[in-house]
Parts: sequence; C-alpha cells; structure tokens
Amino acid sequence: MKKPWYEWIQSIDRRIIYLVVFVVVSLPFFIKIKLPMRPSEPTENLYNKVEQIADYNKTSTKKKCIFFQMDWTPSVQAECWPQTEAMIEHCFMRDIPFIIMGWAPEGPMLTQTIAEKRAKEHGKKYGEDWVNFGYKPMNLPAFLAFIKDVYSQINQDTEGTPIRNVPVMQNVESIRDVDLIFHVTGSGGVEAWIQYLQPETGTDVATGCTAIIGPEMYPYLDSGQLIGMMEGLSGAAQYEHQIGYIGKGTRGSGSQNLAHFWIIAMMVLGNVGYLFQRKQEREEKQRLEMAGE
Repeated sequence: MKKPWYEWIQSIDRRIIYLVVFVVVSLPFFIKIKLPMRPSEPTENLYNKVEQIADYNKTSTKKKCIFFQMDWTPSVQAECWPQTEAMIEHCFMRDIPFIIMGWAPEGPMLTQTIAEKRAKEHGKKYGEDWVNFGYKPMNLPAFLAFIKDVYSQINQDTEGTPIRNVPVMQNVESIRDVDLIFHVTGSGGVEAWIQYLQPETGTDVATGCTAIIGPEMYPYLDSGQLIGMMEGLSGAAQYEHQIGYIGKGTRGSGSQNLAHFWIIAMMVLGNVGYLFQRKQEREEKQRLEMAGE
C-alpha cells in the first residue's frame, strides 16, 4: 500500500537531506545565482564614504588614501577575507590608494595576497597604488607617536624600501593625511582608533568584523564614532552588491541563504506532515470508537 504523503515526509532518509544541503551549499560556487540583496545602513554608509574619497581624488592633485588595519587571522578567514577583498576591489575600481598594516602577524600577509591577485585584474602596481607596512605591534606610547608622525615608527615597507621613497606615501606625513581607517578584525581592537585617534585627528573609522562581535559595534555606530561597518559574511556580500562585484562574500552568502531556505523548508514540511498524521490518527481513533459502539 502506498504511503500517504505526510508519512512519506516523516520518513525521508536523513542522508538525502544532508545530500541536498551539500548540493545547495556548493551550487553558488559553480553557478552565478543572484539573490535579492538589500545593504544594511552601516554597510551603505561605508560605501558612500569610499565614494566620497574617490570623488575628491578626481578633482585634487593630492590624493586621499585609506588605511587598512588588518588584524584578522586564518581562523576568521571565511568572513574577513571577503570583507577585505571587497574593499580592495572598490579601491582599485575607484583609483584610491591604500596602506596596509596589522597588529596580527597574518593579517598584512593575507591582505597582500588579496591585493596582488586583484591588482592583476586592474593593472595596479605595488608602491604606486598601495603599500604594505606589514606586522607592526605597538604599545600605547608608540601608537600615539604613530598617530602624530608615521615615519617615527615605520621606516620601511615589507619589501625593504624606505617608505619615504614609496610613491603612495608622498602625500602622507601623519594619520591626519589619511581619510579613512578601515579596521578588519575577528577579535576587536577598533576601540584603540576610536579612543586615541579620533580625539586627536577626527579621522573617520570603519570596521569589518565577524558577525559574533558585530553587535558590540553598534553603540559606536549610533554615536557616530564608527561611520560604517561590514558585519560578517553578509556585510561583505552587501558591499560586493553595491560595487557590482561577485566574490567570496556573494557566493558564501548565497550558500548560507540556500542552505537556510532548505533547512526551514524541511522543518515546515516535517511539522505539517506531523500535524496531518496526528489528524489522521485522531480521525481513525474516532472511527474505531464509533464502530465499537
């Protein structure tokens, strides 16, 4: 006898469910799937700030640049790599120079890898379009000195070139000459820029952070101390959407969304099937009771 549909739903082999999860997670990495995307206000504000810098650079001989503080490690690469890549892509697209530095050893190296990869697509050159200071741990006195005079703490880049000889640095004497600090992290640290940089220079600060620490950033966003944020993988996907770029953020977010959709669909169908089964059991029980009478 053929099973009713509600019993069939209840008895689906869990291996089939996991197989479909594997398929929907993998699909966006092989096929371009455009899902509806609405940028959050912090992500949109960050995009608008970068666009302002680009518009200024079009009409000025002294280009403004962005300072990339890269404090992320491979353990948070799934979220922070797409955030960093999206910002680098935007800078290259809009001809905005940037500086890379980190208080975590891996951050500047990973960011350099991304920059070199994207530079090939845009015809950009190291030294002319970006520079990498590398891993530069600083205590508080050194950090305060760095804010006032970059050259007091940084002598050369990761290539061993004196930074005064790097074209990107020709218009930079202090952090006052940087128009935006973009701090990417999986464990905090952006507070140092807010506490010590902003009172001194008024420079705008934005962050790219893992979703788990995103809620901690909203008080700074509400107060205006942070002008924007990419929060987790979804923040990277939203930023990519704004610049018209399909990268790891869009693909990864697509995988998440499709997997969530499938899991929710299975939960709904499973519960609907259960309710119908309960209903049929009650009706069958009533029929037996009436027949017994």
